[in-house]
Amino acid sequence: MKKCYFFNIRSFLLLWVLILTLITEPIFASLLIIDTKGYSSGRLSRVALERTFNNAYIGEVLLGYDSITFVSFGNQPPNLVSNPWQFCFEKDRYEEIEKFIGNNVVLEFKTPKKNALLSCSATNELVTIYPVDKNQTLEQTHFIGRIHTNDPEISSGIEFGRIVNVIENKDLLRSYFMTIQMGSGGSSFRHFVMDDPDLFDFAVKCLKIGAMVRIYFSERFSVRNLFGLSSMSFVSEIEIVD
Repeated sequence: MKKCYFFNIRSFLLLWVLILTLITEPIFASLLIIDTKGYSSGRLSRVALERTFNNAYIGEVLLGYDSITFVSFGNQPPNLVSNPWQFCFEKDRYEEIEKFIGNNVVLEFKTPKKNALLSCSATNELVTIYPVDKNQTLEQTHFIGRIHTNDPEISSGIEFGRIVNVIENKDLLRSYFMTIQMGSGGSSFRHFVMDDPDLFDFAVKCLKIGAMVRIYFSERFSVRNLFGLSSMSFVSEIEIVD
């Protein structure tokens, strides 16, 4: 019996090794994005009761201004951002959130979700919601950050638009991701990576006030290739445009 038991355990472990080996890069990449906090901005377009085990509520935000579909440019980890952008929340917060329908809002979110929301189909759990404050101005309007990677540069440039999503991924190496709506509205988006936590903080401030910005970036070969990407656009500077 002991020999048979040992054989079954060994077979089980070998099976798991085989399964893990067969996991594709995109799936592995999405598994890395499991401990995050972040911010999204856009028009709250829908809240609804999702018939799950815990009857969680789900909300949807159309990112940025006057967006409909999601056409994206620039590399990003798979399944990181989509439009409409979805979040989940508990039913006792429905009245608080429903009043923002049709308005431009900022949402703070996190993963992993609390146990009561694990059955919700949306990945992100809402932490708080409040209006975009376009009347606020920042004393600092231009922040020059740092790019820490030594990956070889392919090209560099400037992109104009509005920051609509920023994410801090706290797994493995701490990393930061950002999505902008290209131009002043519409359905074209571009994704970026940030190395600098202070630059991330400035991006959050720009998102909260709905500022139009210039994004200075450097396109790099992804030597690290942590997320199965061939290249990534690293942000070096963010400048608010009047």
